[in-house]
Amino acid sequence: MTTGRTRQRNTGRWAPWRDLRWAFIAIWLVFLGYPMASLVSADVSVTAKVIGFVLLAAFAGVYLVTSVHVLSGPPGRSREGLIALVVLTAITAALTPTIHENALGTGPFLMAVAAFTFPLGWAVVVITALLAATLLIPTWASWGSDTNIAIIMTVVAFTMLGIRFLRSRETEREEAAEAQRALNERLAVVAERERLARDVHDILGHSLTVITVKSELAGKLLDRDPERARVELSDINTIARQSLSEVRTTVGQMRTPDLPTTLAAVTTALRAAGIDAEVPESVPDGIPDVFTWVLREAVTNVVRHSGATRCEIELTPQSIMVRDNGSGMHDAAYGNGLDGLCERVESAGGQLTLESGTDGTTPRAEIEP
Repeated sequence: MTTGRTRQRNTGRWAPWRDLRWAFIAIWLVFLGYPMASLVSADVSVTAKVIGFVLLAAFAGVYLVTSVHVLSGPPGRSREGLIALVVLTAITAALTPTIHENALGTGPFLMAVAAFTFPLGWAVVVITALLAATLLIPTWASWGSDTNIAIIMTVVAFTMLGIRFLRSRETEREEAAEAQRALNERLAVVAERERLARDVHDILGHSLTVITVKSELAGKLLDRDPERARVELSDINTIARQSLSEVRTTVGQMRTPDLPTTLAAVTTALRAAGIDAEVPESVPDGIPDVFTWVLREAVTNVVRHSGATRCEIELTPQSIMVRDNGSGMHDAAYGNGLDGLCERVESAGGQLTLESGTDGTTPRAEIEP
């Protein structure tokens, strides 16, 4: 039998571009038409206009790359956001000698970068500073004030801050929910340990009491009735073996979760997370124990990392597959959980494969009969 592990990560050069979430951010580049129109009508030389269009194209290019690699990715990209903000601000400053106050039309893009990459406090400071600059610089430079730009920038500033506040509250709710799930898992482990202790106590308490009584009786009968003593010793041996078997079964249940119970639990978890779950109606006979671990780890990744709306579970005596329609797994989702899962499947004589792309993730474990 051939065993091994396969991972197909979503780490290709063009992988971020396949996640079309960036398009909903970059689409606002159409508003660069306002400074472009100002550049066309500006009373400057042809050379100055060409330089202006090159600068606007560079602005659009930097913002587009930022949308793909920073704004549409996971939060906490402050360093990349700062670099993008500095570059975009420098381009805006280079445009001001040509189109003056109309260059400030790039302000909403600068606000977007600050709002979605900086910590909340810094985002508020930067957006407020950008709004103040938009309102005050034209007056200081004697360019005249454009009421339309002032109104647009004010609306955008409050909108960005509102979105950021909502996003922060959503993040806090997610963190609180994650903490609650972790607490529930720890409480479940404690409860399981207590159950195991009770079961072992009940098994051994009864069995050892019987063994003690019978061993004392066998000792008394050893000289008077050797045949009866041998029967008692045989009973002691049987009881001891039976107790050992019961303890092993109890501990085995602790180490290996029950598949039907796990299937019901992951179905509840998926639906609680708002994910449509398609699961087998019944569990086939002869399912390897390791498939239970595959199911638990795969569904955990779906709930925590995928952003999926649908999850399908297929189960046979030889294979298990969990397919979601999420955005694929980021590198952060790969860790000790999948490493340990690969080792479990390999030790059971099987193979774990993992396919991940922008159309979803599909881990599959197979064990040949």
